[in-house]
Amino acid sequence: MGQLKRAMQALRAAGEPFVLVTVKDGTGSMPRHRGAAMVVRQDGSIVGSVGGGLLEATAIEQARQALAAQQDREHAFHLTGQQAAQSGMICGGSGVLAFRYRTPQMELPEIPEEYGRTYIFGGGHVGLALSKALALLGWPVTVLDDRAAFAAPERFAGAAGIVLPDFEHIPALPVQPEDRIAIVTRGHLGDLDALRWALGQPAHYIGMIGSKRKREMLYQTLRSEGVPQARLDAVFSPIGLDIGAETPEEIAIAIVAEMIAVQSQRKKEEER
Repeated sequence: MGQLKRAMQALRAAGEPFVLVTVKDGTGSMPRHRGAAMVVRQDGSIVGSVGGGLLEATAIEQARQALAAQQDREHAFHLTGQQAAQSGMICGGSGVLAFRYRTPQMELPEIPEEYGRTYIFGGGHVGLALSKALALLGWPVTVLDDRAAFAAPERFAGAAGIVLPDFEHIPALPVQPEDRIAIVTRGHLGDLDALRWALGQPAHYIGMIGSKRKREMLYQTLRSEGVPQARLDAVFSPIGLDIGAETPEEIAIAIVAEMIAVQSQRKKEEER
């Protein structure tokens, strides 16, 4: 469950109305992309962000007006020059913010999954650290392992868990192009089975832990099975940016940084 959804459920339980603000559309140099969202409470405090600076200040004010009027609204913005600089932009940008007013009696609004879901294969030390790092971003996570204790909800707070009979038998999952797959199982065979499955999925990011020597060994097996080299070249392995990471937490940060970089490049290409 994402940070915003938890915040909305808590406000509903407390009997407090709120407004969900989302970036509905945008062009130019934007501090946050379409789908970015935040929750605004009655006191003006927020959870999440639509970009900071002047744009976010305007969004909070508009949200408080929506709360006072008890109605939805939209707000078109266009920032240039000094205004753009105050919002972290270089050349300025234009777009539309959508404001959805909700009371505890109303259905919770759907939150666009701007960054998709991350499927983590392996619930060991690296998988645990990675799920925690992704939770800080509010990105939804599903952890898969063949050991029940390593896919338990209490181990991965806020993440979905799936216990597998083994990594050769991975169920059909609703993987979408905006999703990511991180393969960090406890052994080569688990990594190979998970990668074999992952290569048939539409996820835009597939990463696998391990050395270049291990990667080549697994790739040789997959090539012998008919997997094209071009498909293997698209896998991020060794997974994560090369920042000299050693501990599980450092490796997790390197992986998340790589995911962010890939996601950012993907969005830039889509906007061209």
